[in-house]
Amino acid sequence: MRRRSVNTSLMVVPVLALVLAACATRTERIAVPPSDSNVAPVLTVERFLRAVNARDFETMARLFGTSQGSVRDRDPQPEVERRMFALASVLRHDDYAVDDEMPVPGRSGEAVTIVVRLKVGEERFPVPFTVVRSKKAGWLVENIDILRITAGT
Repeated sequence: MRRRSVNTSLMVVPVLALVLAACATRTERIAVPPSDSNVAPVLTVERFLRAVNARDFETMARLFGTSQGSVRDRDPQPEVERRMFALASVLRHDDYAVDDEMPVPGRSGEAVTIVVRLKVGEERFPVPFTVVRSKKAGWLVENIDILRITAGT
C-alpha cells in the first residue's frame, strides 16, 4: 500500500508543476493615449455648442479662452456674460456636424481648427473653431469665425 501513495505523490508533482506554470504572469507595457488625445478638441467644441443652445453662459465661459486659461477665470463676470450672450445669439443652431479637423500652422500640438457645419433654419454655414490646449483647463475654444454666419445677414 505504501507504493500506491508514493506513486500518487509522484503523479501530483507534475500536475502541480503544470498548474503553477499556467498561473505564471507576464507584465507588458501598453501605450495608452492621453485622455485629451485627438477627440478632446472636438468634444470641447461639441460641449460649447450644447451650452450655446442652452444659453448656459457659465459653461461657455469655462470652455472659451486661451492657452493661459478660460475667460471665466480671467475677465470680470459681467463682461464675460455679455460676450457669451453675443456669441450664443450668433451661434444658435438647429443642428451641426463636424466637417474637418486640422492642425493650426506653427502651433502643432497646441492648437487645432475644427470646422463645424451649423444648420440654422434651412441654411448651413461652415464655421471654423480654433481650439487651444490650455495650461490649466484642458482644451478651450480660442476663436470662432462668426463672420461665416454674420456676413450673409
